[in-house]
Amino acid sequence: MTTTMPRATNYLLMPEPKERHFKYAVGGAVAVEVLLVLGLVWYGHSRPPINAVKPKDHVIAVQMMTLPQPPPKVLPKPLPKPVPPKPVLHHVTPPPPPPHPKMAIPPKLAPTPPAPPVKTATPPTQIPQSVATPAPKPLVTPPPAPPPMSAQQTASLMGRYVGLLRPMIQQNLHVPAELKAMGMSGKATVEFEISPTGQLLWAKIIQSSPLSAVNRAALAAVKDGGFPPFLKKMPKQNTVFQIDVEVGAGSS
Repeated sequence: MTTTMPRATNYLLMPEPKERHFKYAVGGAVAVEVLLVLGLVWYGHSRPPINAVKPKDHVIAVQMMTLPQPPPKVLPKPLPKPVPPKPVLHHVTPPPPPPHPKMAIPPKLAPTPPAPPVKTATPPTQIPQSVATPAPKPLVTPPPAPPPMSAQQTASLMGRYVGLLRPMIQQNLHVPAELKAMGMSGKATVEFEISPTGQLLWAKIIQSSPLSAVNRAALAAVKDGGFPPFLKKMPKQNTVFQIDVEVGAGSS
């Protein structure tokens, strides 16, 4: 197929020779392309169709197998229950019953004649005297317990008792000769326990003097004892006392 390009008529200017060759080359190239397209179309219609090759079917062989069945579970047989042994019966023959003792039957006695009735003198009836009931004894109520002593009253009684102990301890005091010779004195605190009857239970030095002779003399004065019993209203229980004992050349 050839396409004809209209050529413009120019009465004034003529085209150059190079432009004319270019137009011819373009037209020839277009004609060649058209021929190639037509040839391809004709070749496609004239060639027999190509049979498509079908893919082969893959055959998978399947074999059925029977699996062995698991063995049946065997349950343990229950153990038979133990049969208790039958009790053995011992046949014991009972002892023969003891013979009945023979009772001696006394002979029948002849009936004795009844004794004559004896007349008894009836004593004169006495008039019952009225029994005097003793008069009920009056109930004796114990005297009420004294009210408990206050702390001040107890301290006052203790102070009075300690006032009795001090002169007695000073009377029992023996001043050592070395203290008298040197004209020295000292004081020691003695702690001791006394029962309600005035008995000395124990004694010890709780605050000693630098002079050992003072300590020995103070403890010996307390241990000599001879204390009076507790006062009337003092608590009847063992009591601990603490007394300062002065030992010196001026002491008796």
